[in-house]
Amino acid sequence: MSRRFVGLGFTILLIGLLSACTLISAGPEARFGASPVVVYAGETVTFDASASTGSSAIVSYTWDLGNGATSAGQVVTATYPSAGTYTVRLTVRDTDGKTDAIEERLTVYLRSGTVLFAEDFADGPKALGHWPLDPTWATDGDATVDQIAGAPGYALYIHSGNARWHRRYTAVALPPLRVGQSAVFSCRVMTLQNQDLHTFLFSPARLDLDSIAGSLPYYVYTGTGGGSYVHEPSEYGSDIPRPVAFVPDVYRWHTYTFFYRAGAYELEIDGISVYSGTLTADFSETGDWVLLLGEESVTEACKAYFDDIRVSIEE
Repeated sequence: MSRRFVGLGFTILLIGLLSACTLISAGPEARFGASPVVVYAGETVTFDASASTGSSAIVSYTWDLGNGATSAGQVVTATYPSAGTYTVRLTVRDTDGKTDAIEERLTVYLRSGTVLFAEDFADGPKALGHWPLDPTWATDGDATVDQIAGAPGYALYIHSGNARWHRRYTAVALPPLRVGQSAVFSCRVMTLQNQDLHTFLFSPARLDLDSIAGSLPYYVYTGTGGGSYVHEPSEYGSDIPRPVAFVPDVYRWHTYTFFYRAGAYELEIDGISVYSGTLTADFSETGDWVLLLGEESVTEACKAYFDDIRVSIEE
């Protein structure tokens, strides 16, 4: 009888010792938070690792802040001059020499009202160097930067001929958009002489110059095709043309503005909403896009001016 109790006591003691060893050998657990919750470029963010725990005291906190800088301490601060997504890594070590690490992604936004890109061709013919030519069909001589008497001054003058497109493009990087923000693209266009056989486009954001796959909706006016359209590209390279009840006047500037945000987009012409639709694009990461302008005609008489191109972040 006593032997059985002795054996049971030994078993209980052994289990207790194993449990104690488990507690003693447990390492730390790294945890941290960031403040403020919404971080903007150029502003200070505080990282606090006081939520880290362990059975032994934590003696060091080492940070890789994801922006090329490192730091040490339970509470540290950092500044991110550019919008984007950064990976912040915390490593903690306790008095037993055991370590643990955790990584968290930090999204840095731009304030609403920030202008990402602006082109008014104010530097005259030199501005053409900012807009490479898509050489698919056209030649350099089909576009110039000319000065218009009075306002607005210089403008991009595209005068393609022989039934071919003349397309100019530039690169635009969009930062992550927080909830409630939109990426806004606007451009002024003036067509000249006649529109019967004339087509022009304002394509604010394409993933690839040679394909519309995955691009954002864009505007096209075509005299032979029934007027104005918003084209909604698919991820497979096809698109759906949506008719818009608008015909641009000849010799008059019109401003075309697209608003893109998570789940939806809208087109305004001269400040009036003319079309809106759904959008599947994800703006949670930085994205590199191609902004494309173009004009096509089957007679030399069809020409267009482009000016005051602007990209900004708005509410």
